[in-house]
Amino acid sequence: MILKKVGILSLGYVVAIFSFIMGIVQTIMIIIQIKTPLLASQFDSSVLEALNENLIKVIFVTPLTALIIGFIAGILSALIYNYIVVKLTGGLKVELK
Repeated sequence: MILKKVGILSLGYVVAIFSFIMGIVQTIMIIIQIKTPLLASQFDSSVLEALNENLIKVIFVTPLTALIIGFIAGILSALIYNYIVVKLTGGLKVELK
């Protein structure tokens, strides 16, 4: 079976969810880096103070930004696949059972 077209919004939603999950992982890594003294020593003190003061914002903004960027990237990927890649390659071979 050859995949000739990808649902634009559905791929946008899927990539957005994956990106949101990765944004949560990235947020956890940022928190660990800020709160671990050995890792925090790599930051300039002014940067570390700014991150500590804005930690709540970082916790919410990082995953949401990843979600929005992931949704846009998914839509653009689907559009590129549907209108360019399929014409160049003939589509993607998929085996479903």
